[in-house]
Amino acid sequence: MSDEDSFTRMFEDHYEAVLRYAWRRVGPADAPDITAETFKIAWEKYERLPREHPLPWLYATARNLMLNLIRRDNRRDALAGPLGEGLTHHCAEADHATAVVARQTALAALNSLSEDDRELVLLMSWEGLDLREAAKVVGCSRPTAAMRLHRARKRLRRLLGEEPQTVAARQPSCQGNAV
Repeated sequence: MSDEDSFTRMFEDHYEAVLRYAWRRVGPADAPDITAETFKIAWEKYERLPREHPLPWLYATARNLMLNLIRRDNRRDALAGPLGEGLTHHCAEADHATAVVARQTALAALNSLSEDDRELVLLMSWEGLDLREAAKVVGCSRPTAAMRLHRARKRLRRLLGEEPQTVAARQPSCQGNAV
């Protein structure tokens, strides 16, 4: 099979996954461009691409492109001044009930994580990568990713009010109850 045929097969196998990944992070306006640029770079570097499991590499490339886009947008917004700030902030309408509050709470908890920890959680939960693949995307070792994931999940549980109480906190105090 030629490189062109092999690349075409990889493109067909992974295009939708990379597009969904980008869409969830930068939205529908920029996701197709990020995806196209990701595969352009993949074609240019195809000889060095991991052939057996290219998806983590594709995600890492898309992530770098998205970070560049975000930096560019931040620079543009900083130049736009106060007018730009008013245009870039969106707020939820008060008409939406509990679902909006729950979603906003979950997003706030997720956004409280560092960028790399948030990316690690999203890669594993939304993209379905295993720990080794997610670690490769964020550029750390598997043990480091495991520790960061553990801490991130613990923090999310605490922020969402799902942290289990300790045994001592659940048991009533027996002080002053002489038997």
